[in-house]
Amino acid sequence: MSTPARILVVDDTPRNVKLLADLLSAKGYAVVTAESGPEALKTVDAEQPDLVLLDVVMPRPPPQGIPQARARL
Repeated sequence: MSTPARILVVDDTPRNVKLLADLLSAKGYAVVTAESGPEALKTVDAEQPDLVLLDVVMPRPPPQGIPQARARL
C-alpha cells in the first residue's frame, strides 16, 4: 500500500479550508491546513507537502514566500 500524497490547503476562509480538506480527504489524500501565509510557511517546513493549494489573495503576509519554501523540499 502506498503512502497518500500530502496536500497543504492554505486559505483565510475557514469554510473554503473545510470544503477542500473534506473533498481531498474523501479522495484519499493526506490533508494539512493553514489559515495564513506565516502559518503556511511553518507547515511547509514541518509537513513537507507534495502539493500546496494556496489562496493568493489573503490579507496576511507573506504568501509570496511559499514557492521559495516549497522549492527547498
